[in-house]
Parts: sequence; C-alpha cells; structure tokens
Amino acid sequence: MMQAEDIEFATEWSERALQLMASNGVPPAPDNYSIWFRYASGRLPELNQEIDGRLARALPIDIDTTMSLQKKYFAEDKLTDVTLNTGTKLNTEVHQILKIIEESVGNSTALGTTVREASEGLTSQSSVSDVRYAVEAIVNASRSMEQRSAELEEHLRATKKELNELQENLEKARSEARTDGLTGLNNRKAFDEALTRELENAVQTGEPLCLAIGDIDHFKKFNDTFGHRTGDQVLRLVASCLKSRVHNGHIAARYGGEEFAVIMPATDVAAAETIATRVRETVQARELVKRSTGESLGRVTMSLGIAQFQHGDTAASIVERADACLYEAKRNGRNRVIVESRSEEMLQANAD
Repeated sequence: MMQAEDIEFATEWSERALQLMASNGVPPAPDNYSIWFRYASGRLPELNQEIDGRLARALPIDIDTTMSLQKKYFAEDKLTDVTLNTGTKLNTEVHQILKIIEESVGNSTALGTTVREASEGLTSQSSVSDVRYAVEAIVNASRSMEQRSAELEEHLRATKKELNELQENLEKARSEARTDGLTGLNNRKAFDEALTRELENAVQTGEPLCLAIGDIDHFKKFNDTFGHRTGDQVLRLVASCLKSRVHNGHIAARYGGEEFAVIMPATDVAAAETIATRVRETVQARELVKRSTGESLGRVTMSLGIAQFQHGDTAASIVERADACLYEAKRNGRNRVIVESRSEEMLQANAD
C-alpha cells in the first residue's frame, strides 16, 4: 500500500505530467501519459535528457517517438508483464493437470474396488447371469477409467502446446528487453551484462578480450540539418554496417545516443583494430540517401577507440580506456581507429 508521502508525490507528478502534455500539444493517451509521468518524476535521467534534447530542438513528441521511448526505456515493464502472465497461466495449467490426475487415481481405486467386489460375489454356485453382471460391472468401470486416461492424455498434449507458446513468448519478451528498438542491436542493459560476463570469462581462461567504442562523427549536424528521422536513418545505417562486419561470438550494441560498442572475446588488439577498421570503412562507403526525395545527403563517418583487457580490469575501467581512445580519434581528425598503445604514443608526442 502506498504511503501518504508517496501518494502526495504521485499526485504532484501526475498534475505536472498533464501540464507538460498540454503545453507541448501531446494527446492525453495512456502511452503518452506513461512517458510524461516518468519525465515529471525525474527518476529516469536518460529519458529526461532525451526529451529535453528534442524539446530544445523543437522536435515533436509524436506517436512514433512515444513508441520508440517506450521500447527503449520501459522494455523491462513489458518483460515483467509477460513473466507474470506466464506464471499465472502456468499455475492454471498445473492445477488442471493435478485435478485430472487425482480423478484418474480415484477412478483406478474405484476399478479395483469394483473388481474385488465382483470377484467376492462369485462362487461355484453363481449363475450365468451373476457372472455376466460381474463382468459388465468390471467392463463399465474399465471404460470409465479408460475415458479419464484419454482425457488426461489429451489435456497433457494441449498443455504441452500451451507451455511451448508461453516459453516462446517469454523468450521473445526477454530478447526485446535487451534489444534496441531502433537499430536491432543489443541495448545498453544487454551490453552491461555481456561485458561483465566476458570479463569474468577472460579472467578464468586467460584469453584476450578487446572492447571497441565508436561514435558517429558530426551526428548532431545530421539531426539539426535534416531532422530526427534522418538521424534515425543514420543510426540504422551504422548498425547495419556493424552487423555485417562483426564476427560470430562478438557482441555489438548501441551504447547510447550515437555511440556504439563491440565486445570482442578471444581477440587481441591487432585483430580488433582490423575489425574496427573494416567497420569504419564500410560506414564511410555507404551513401546516405533521403528516402522521400532520393536526394544524396553525403556520407557518414565514425571514429572508434579500442582497449584491451588488463589484469584487474573492471567494466568501468576498460570502458573508460576505450572511451579515452575514442576521444583521441576525435581529437586527431575523426574517421579513424585509435588503439590503446597508439593513444599513449600520441599523448606522449603531444606532451613533447
């Protein structure tokens, strides 16, 4: 049950959300309200930052944007709903199965009782009609049990199908909860989980591990010049290039905004640089075309930084070093790949 303080805050956020929706011309639909309620609460800083950015650029918060924000920030809500729904259905199915099994056991006991009573009622003095009556009683009891067994078998068959569908829905929801809705790559949550897992694996196996973080060059210019939809097109283009160049076993993700990341297990710096260079060259080779007019909008480039796992690394430390290499790539002209060792050389040269 909500405390008085919680109710007071919720009421305040609700009023604020409705005010914001009205001032920005957003229809008071449930999906829109859920976005603006969370915005008013301020409990999702990344959501607020993205909405503030759109408002600052006078970009609309339309239905497409709302759906995108829902997928990006509230995928876990969907997973929770599906999980709870699956649990409810599973409990119902188990209850039905147990009920039929209990009835079947009861029928089995009834059959045994019928057979015992029939046999006890027969003696060497029994007539043909006595024997016929006993046999009919046993046959009827057997048929009843057989019918219940068939019903149980049919229900179990239907339950198996239902459970398979529930499992598929749950797996789909789990996948969607870890997938970026715009690009189809792993989202930040999936990236964080994978990096922690692969760092632990690198410690245990002693195999190399590299992390590449890339950023689209002058992305804000595309958004400001051509609009939000073109910016989305640029993000999808880069994601497509990553998918085509990343090796099996490597994990590509949208790290945030216009940043992307690739976790590369069992890969040393030289191999990681080769992969990152191919991604960069593939991106640069793709021409961006405005879909509505066919107009060429030029070419996109991206910069990447690469760090290799070192003893004692945490997820935060290797991300920080890869990010520092990305910064060096930006500072030295963009559209390039900088690996850790080369970044140190550049810093030394600048110091000299």
